[in-house]
Amino acid sequence: MSESSNPPIVIVGGGLAGTVMLVHTLVKIANDPSITPENPVSLSMVERHAEQLHGGVAYSKGPKFREHNLNSGARTMNFFPAGKYPPGMPTFVEYIQDRAKTNPDELHALTDPPRQMVNEYCQHMLQLALEKAGAKAQVDIGMKHIIKAEEKPEGGVRLHCSDGSEFDACHVILATGFQEATAPKFAQGAANHPHFVAQPYSPRANRAYEEVCSNGEGQKAFIIGTGLTAMDIAARLIKQGFKGEITMMSRRALMHTTFEPTSPEEYLAARIKGEPRPQAELEFTKHEPKFLKANTVAGLVKAVAKEFTELTAQGYSSGEILAYWERYVPTVAEKFPHEDLAKLYLDNEALIVSRRAGVTPDTGTTVRDAINNGQIKVKTGAIREVTVNDEGKLSVTYNPGSGALSLNRAKFNAVTNRTKSETYDFVFSAMGNSANFNNVADVKEKLWADLLETGKATPHWLRAGVTLTKDFSLVDAQGNASANFTVIGVPASGHMVVTRYPYPDSPGVSGGKMGPTSLNAGAILSETLLVLEAKYDALMAKFKPEPAANDADYNAAAPAKKRAANRTLGA
Repeated sequence: MSESSNPPIVIVGGGLAGTVMLVHTLVKIANDPSITPENPVSLSMVERHAEQLHGGVAYSKGPKFREHNLNSGARTMNFFPAGKYPPGMPTFVEYIQDRAKTNPDELHALTDPPRQMVNEYCQHMLQLALEKAGAKAQVDIGMKHIIKAEEKPEGGVRLHCSDGSEFDACHVILATGFQEATAPKFAQGAANHPHFVAQPYSPRANRAYEEVCSNGEGQKAFIIGTGLTAMDIAARLIKQGFKGEITMMSRRALMHTTFEPTSPEEYLAARIKGEPRPQAELEFTKHEPKFLKANTVAGLVKAVAKEFTELTAQGYSSGEILAYWERYVPTVAEKFPHEDLAKLYLDNEALIVSRRAGVTPDTGTTVRDAINNGQIKVKTGAIREVTVNDEGKLSVTYNPGSGALSLNRAKFNAVTNRTKSETYDFVFSAMGNSANFNNVADVKEKLWADLLETGKATPHWLRAGVTLTKDFSLVDAQGNASANFTVIGVPASGHMVVTRYPYPDSPGVSGGKMGPTSLNAGAILSETLLVLEAKYDALMAKFKPEPAANDADYNAAAPAKKRAANRTLGA
């Protein structure tokens, strides 16, 4: 790590959350006249996976990652609030338009942005931020796996790495993202099979895609799940030329709505066809939801279902309804027992996610066309076991579901005493990465296991992420706010759902972030702005001259060896 007179502020995690935090910190340093090149701020960002640097799991720069697109248009990928971008720093839309000047084909990314392009945009924004801060910031970006954090009696933290090295930090910002996806418990018997893929955005997955697509029409692929990740997997298989049969299965067989194909010109003038309309155009948003009058959890469920049905009958989309309602989730969380709400949320999380977010035209159309022509079969079922049979193929055993599901009938009902087994050549898990920190034994990330076991962190009651204060400080087992640890991104997901915060792009509006929006770029931007508003001065205190009011000869710009910024960017 960097040599400095002060230990650095360390961002653990170099994905989207860590990169956005670093960019905003550098821009604030650039505009802070009290920070000088003679005493630069020392910042370090560490990431354990090279392919995830500046993008994380969602926007990895692994091979073939351009085969996967976002589930939203380019406008939703925001580093700064609308109208508040620093001079010379482009929005994602402007970045795409600029690239299209030399490669017109890239203009399609406005409505179907490749996930890997987000990674390239993140790197571009970080480079611009480094240039703005110049010698006022000394930045190290390195590949390290932090496995333990030890708070020092005199203040600050000593971080321990998997390679045995150690270094100190004056403050640690935990932006670690998801816990890595592993094979589900019911698939442990097949976890090591080369044709079982637990992480569909990995180098191992790339090899599986290549192999399954090169083996002709006789191959059969099974996808665990029917949500966004499952649609990603299915679309990539088809676009890479897979001609075999694909089966997608989940307990509810819920799939996301596909937005309509929209030209770049139409998108710039309005939005992707089918995306939620601006809330100012929606009459029902002029009134608070009726379900707020409910006095019991059972009454709440009934009222939500009734009101949802009424609004959809009036022509409002599920995305429009839930986008408005999510601001009232903190109000509901203040009214009802947390244990009941946690169960309600977890029981209906898949339903909320599938109704809250749509899919951009390229992915959605590819999957829907394949369903219509019979290549993809979508089934309702509870998977009991994935094993390797005597022939070396993968066997999936499941309980079939009983009929269609709706908002009023959200729970899965298995057909009593009925089990089926089917054989497949490849199985892809789309169960996704985990944000659940409740069971320490299941926490695979050693740093978080250490923080939880030593009582420096506590799980969030919603069973998503960890417990935080209003300014995103980590809360320990005694309920005290940490002076040394700040948390943003996925580990803050439960906190974001039920805590009322202002929305950066909606002046005067505040509320929680529900379902996928608790983890998206908008939520990360909100967290970053709130953290820096609350903590910037304290974080910078060690890098500013000590005040000396009684010393007439005090020179605020005391001589110090000028250190240039180390601008190590992941290629």
